[in-house]
Amino acid sequence: MSLLIRLAAAAAFWASSPATHERIDATHAACSSPVRVYEAGRVVAGCAEQARAAGLTLIDLGDDWAPYPLAGAASERGRTPPDYRDTYVQLADERFGGDALAMANRHLELYGVEPSLRVVLTAMDDEARHACHDQVEDESLTGLARTLRMEEPARAAARVRDLERWRVRVDMFLRRHGLAAPEQLAALGEGEARALAQYQQAEAVDRAIRAVQAHLVCERLLPAKARRGVFGSETARALAVYQRRHWIIAAGELDRDTQAALSEDSRELDLRLALRVLRQRVADAAGLIEDGSARGEWGTVLGRRLDPAELRFDAGYAPLADGAADLVSPATEAAARALGWHDFATTRDSLRALLDVSPTPVAVRLPRPPGYHGSGMALRAVIHCSGATRDEDGDSQVDGPRRPVLELYARAGEREIALVRWPTTLGGWKPERLADGAIVRRHKASDVGPRVWRDLVAAPVWFAPASTPDDELLGVRDGRWTVKEDLLGPGYRSAYGLMMLVHHEQVDHGDHVHMLDHGIRTHGSVSYRSILSGDSHGCHRLYNHQALLLAAFLLRHRDYAVRGPIEETYVRRVAGHGGRWVVSRDQRGYLYELTPPVPVDVRAGSVGRACGR
Repeated sequence: MSLLIRLAAAAAFWASSPATHERIDATHAACSSPVRVYEAGRVVAGCAEQARAAGLTLIDLGDDWAPYPLAGAASERGRTPPDYRDTYVQLADERFGGDALAMANRHLELYGVEPSLRVVLTAMDDEARHACHDQVEDESLTGLARTLRMEEPARAAARVRDLERWRVRVDMFLRRHGLAAPEQLAALGEGEARALAQYQQAEAVDRAIRAVQAHLVCERLLPAKARRGVFGSETARALAVYQRRHWIIAAGELDRDTQAALSEDSRELDLRLALRVLRQRVADAAGLIEDGSARGEWGTVLGRRLDPAELRFDAGYAPLADGAADLVSPATEAAARALGWHDFATTRDSLRALLDVSPTPVAVRLPRPPGYHGSGMALRAVIHCSGATRDEDGDSQVDGPRRPVLELYARAGEREIALVRWPTTLGGWKPERLADGAIVRRHKASDVGPRVWRDLVAAPVWFAPASTPDDELLGVRDGRWTVKEDLLGPGYRSAYGLMMLVHHEQVDHGDHVHMLDHGIRTHGSVSYRSILSGDSHGCHRLYNHQALLLAAFLLRHRDYAVRGPIEETYVRRVAGHGGRWVVSRDQRGYLYELTPPVPVDVRAGSVGRACGR
């Protein structure tokens, strides 16, 4: 029986009965590469070869999954994947071990580490948490007209005193006029109306802070005994973790996106998380990168917009007429519907069934890829350096409203298609250590002109140059100064993030081409807020999840050689704040060599000056 006939004949959900499990397992036992083929929530067993021949896409939804550059790109060529693959899997499954920093960060999606589906299902199944959120009064959040930020203790105490003072005045006016409702004071004299307005404004802030804290208690991010009504450092830190959990670019302030998330049903938020995880797996497996950013049109999945405004940032540029449509969202929706995901309940049921059996890939039918997709795509990148820069004093020097962006193009017959347009960074004024130990501020430019991406490094390690001040390598951990080992990497907090592409200048020497490295890279970063407004030491930083997506796309659609670990010794002595340390590494990351390299055109700023100057 052909695969398509078997699909049409499948009439029951996978988890409908123990007998179904037995039939699937028996079929799998006879197949060297078993898969579970899904259509409209129904499943039938099959083999990977049959599924691929039928035009289906195989997606790994298991908890042992890692992005293609950290796993399959090497193993499919018979090579051992990067060592960091195992660490990524553990972090995604929120098995932090003794990593105190990861435990403090807790939710790592915005850092490029999507949670495993087991973590997602655990959240979905947490009925006590959902019930707790249901009891919080959210009207104060939806009616808040401004952003709230962490308060210094003295300011918080003054605000609480002011609230009490205006409450007393309102009560006094109510007794004086024999009124029952404070709102009735608005129609009386100027003093009464002013007292009412001040009281309502102060009370709105107090109620909003208390609602936020109640939600954070439900998430077990804030102790129930935390002081209520005061937006202190404890609340701000907990709110920052909540924001990372829900894909919000913020730093612990109560902004509009955070207000909307806190006011949303926690079950709906968990569903969106499941869809984001599925989206990453689908794009990685299908070799998709087209997210709608090139034409400024981001799609939805099951009617839901999965990204906040900051992750749909157009950098001030007009949409590109030749920009690719969003292909990632329709593919994710097709996969969701094939799995039987329609709402919270059906998604949770599907995940329970998925995770209740051996980790076998699923096969689904996705929309047909565009004609220009293939294994040898003609690709090139452009980095535009127009936009706001900073002078030596840190003041903005604005040539126009636009931020620097990275664009990726693919040749499609006689024309080119812009696949993505993502915000990135340029060089700026940075502290630098001279040979005599003096610290000065120097401009770190992003050099312009034709370059190539040849070396793609997974889980890169940053070897801090001698010019990097020791203070940049030190930080406070557990109340003590120590070396920021995570800044060197490998890891999601590395200065190079989870993925790095070296900018090489090709110098023709007649009989050979020399690849000149000026130290500029395109790489991931956990400093996600600065990608929209900050600068760099000359490199072009991307969100970690976008850097991973770019790397996976390049490896799926270009030929490459697996070079493996870059073995190199690095030792540096660091001193400061009363301590001395030695940091060392024996690798710089895991190298893939793109053959041939991808051309990169780094274009000068809008006034023709060097990029980033």
